[in-house]
Amino acid sequence: MRGIGELRPGDDLAAAIAEHAPPLRDGDVLVVTSKAVSKVEGRLVKLASVDPAEREAARQAAIDDETVREVARRGQLRIVADRRGLVLAAAGVDASNVARDEIAVLPVDPDRSAAALRDALAARLGVTVGVVISDSLGRPWRDGITDVAIGVAGLTAVRDARGERDRHGNVLAVTTVAVADEIAAAADLVKGKLSGTPVAVVRGLARDGVLADDGRGGAPLIRPAADDLFRLGTAEAIESGRREGLAQGRLEGMAIGRQEGVALGREEGVALGRRDAAGAGEAPPALHADAVSVITAFIPASPDEASVRQGFLGFLAARPDAMWRRCAAGHLTASAVVLDPSRRAVLLTLHPRAGQWLPLGGHCEPEDAAVRDAAAREAREESGIDGLSLDPAPLALSIHPITCSLGVPTRHFDTCYLALAPAGTPPVRSSESLDLRWFAWDALPDGAAVELPALLATARARLGA
Repeated sequence: MRGIGELRPGDDLAAAIAEHAPPLRDGDVLVVTSKAVSKVEGRLVKLASVDPAEREAARQAAIDDETVREVARRGQLRIVADRRGLVLAAAGVDASNVARDEIAVLPVDPDRSAAALRDALAARLGVTVGVVISDSLGRPWRDGITDVAIGVAGLTAVRDARGERDRHGNVLAVTTVAVADEIAAAADLVKGKLSGTPVAVVRGLARDGVLADDGRGGAPLIRPAADDLFRLGTAEAIESGRREGLAQGRLEGMAIGRQEGVALGREEGVALGRRDAAGAGEAPPALHADAVSVITAFIPASPDEASVRQGFLGFLAARPDAMWRRCAAGHLTASAVVLDPSRRAVLLTLHPRAGQWLPLGGHCEPEDAAVRDAAAREAREESGIDGLSLDPAPLALSIHPITCSLGVPTRHFDTCYLALAPAGTPPVRSSESLDLRWFAWDALPDGAAVELPALLATARARLGA
């Protein structure tokens, strides 16, 4: 749509569109660049001069004013969440396509602006159209920019196709389509960035002149915080984890001082916490690197197992202190399914805290050079059996919510190995167990962990039993 010309605060955008648009029909969608809306709504910052340094300082001040949360920063570049909930570079503050002594900021409420423009066109032309206000954004993992919708009126912004079937009969499980973003990107092929064309008409989306409209505007395009897997940039997430580890270490140190005052004394407990906190900010130990290597090499046998594996790797990436029990968010443990020489019986411990019959295992310790070493040490300590032979590759991965010796609700990210006991070595119960016994494959005790049968089936499959 050409000929609209330069827009200024107070101009009638609907009138300009009505004058220069081709004959509009019911069900057309008008895509309007946000800069045009910002200009007519007076969302311009007037500068005292055109000096580049002063202009940049004013731009940064405008970004500060529009920012609610900083997501990532690299030098002068800032990715932020703005007042509208949008995540974008520089809060949408723009110094292009405006006079050199001006800076443009986004409309206060793009959905409201879109609805007002739609109503004004209906009153002036007697047509019912959809309106998309668009802005240019970059995308994670993709180079280049494209236009997306920041304001929507008169059409459904996101189409939920979940539950529908494709041509092959497959049910769509996760497919939601950002229709308004697709419209904005298509329209920008006409509008461009330098053509001076602030409005485009998209036709052919309506059925019998009626657009699907859920009345929600552009709100469904913004992903809720609870569903956002990438809420911070990588460097910012790592730094946040370090700060959390530092604070947690101090808290745990003071807690140990209170709970074990007789054994350690309050001062020693606080000192322990400070020592642990200092460690939380250091590079991950070699055991952490071994865990990453072991879990990366693990081959999942099912989609569920693949999800658990990704959970392990994500947690290890986020927490350099993931190997130690002081990590209250969760920590890695190591266990072993210990079989007798006949390979027909499994050694189980009656765990005092869990109240269940479980494989042998426990927390990692600083002397463990590898996760497999931790599993072997725990199995040896809890069974009294020397000479256990462990498979090099883990048998299974699992995540268990538990209140362990840390004393607070946490999670155990457990790596379980398969171990064979030597002949002629009876087990000896440790002080960490209420009972310790051999059980036949097909005669597990009441109170055995619910995942134990599947774990034993995996062990039998590996042995060819």
